[in-house]
Amino acid sequence: MLAVIARCCVGQITPSAVGACNSLRNDISTKQPTPHPNSAAGASSNPDEDSAAENELLESANKSRELAGAPPLRIDESLREAARLHTRLMITSNRLEHQFSGELALLERIAQVSSVTGALKIDRAGENVAYANCESAANDALMHSPPHRENLLDRGFNTAGFAAIWSKGKLYVVQDFAHEVTSYSAQQTRTLVGETISEMRHEAGLPELVQLAPPKLDEAACSLAQESRPNAHFLAAAFDNRRVVTYTQSHPETLPPAALAMLCDPSVRQFAVGSCYARNAAYPTGTYWVAILLY
Repeated sequence: MLAVIARCCVGQITPSAVGACNSLRNDISTKQPTPHPNSAAGASSNPDEDSAAENELLESANKSRELAGAPPLRIDESLREAARLHTRLMITSNRLEHQFSGELALLERIAQVSSVTGALKIDRAGENVAYANCESAANDALMHSPPHRENLLDRGFNTAGFAAIWSKGKLYVVQDFAHEVTSYSAQQTRTLVGETISEMRHEAGLPELVQLAPPKLDEAACSLAQESRPNAHFLAAAFDNRRVVTYTQSHPETLPPAALAMLCDPSVRQFAVGSCYARNAAYPTGTYWVAILLY
C-alpha cells in the first residue's frame, strides 16, 4: 500500500536568531509547530524570488543531513514549483499556512504540478513553511525546532523543492520534501515481479513457473485505478475466471502476504503479470497497480 506521511510544520524566527543576522544580507526563514495569525509580514504586490537563498538553504540542509548520515536532497522542479505557488499564496494572504481555503492538500498540489512538469513519482511528502529576515538565523532556528529538524533530516526523503520569496523586508520560505520512487516501465515491472515469484518458488522447493504475456493485461491493470481499490474480481471475469492477485505498491516487486499462498500452490504451472503506474483520488501522486494471473 502507498505510505503517505505529510508533516506540516510552521514557524517564525526567534528574536535572538534575528539579532545574529547581518542586515545587509538577503536571508531566510524559520518555524514553529503551529502558525500564528499575526506572525506573517505584509504582502507585496511584486514579491521577489531569491534563488541564492534557496540554494543556501539546500546547501545548509544537505550539510546537516551528511552529518546525520542522511542522503542528500536532490532538487526537483515539480516540488520547487509547488513550493513557489504556495509561498505566493502565503504572501497574498499575509499569513503562514499549510493549506488555505480552496487550496489543494500537499500531495494533491504536488501531483497537479508534476503532471505538467514531468509526473514525479513519490510515495511520501512533507512540508516546512516559515519567514525570516536572515538565512543564517533561519537555518539555525529550523535545526533547533524538533518538527522542522525532523523533516530536514528525514532519511526517507531524497528530493525537495525550496522556494524563498521576499515581501516587505521578510523572506517567506516553503520547503517541500518527498521520497521519489524508482520509475519502472511496464516491462521492467513484469520482470521484477517475475523474479520475485521465481525466487519465492525456489525457496519453497517448488518448480519454476512459466511466465506468459496475454494481450491487454497492462491495460487491465490500469483500469484498476478507476476503482477505489485493486479489485481482483473485476479482472477475473475478463480473463476466463483465472485466479487473480491484484495489489498497489510503490515498490512493485514487494508482493502482498495474501498472495504468497496462492503463488506457492503446487498446482499452479504458469503466471502472467500486468502493470501500470496510475493516479486516482486515493493515490494523487500515483502508484504501481499490479495484476497477476495464475494458470
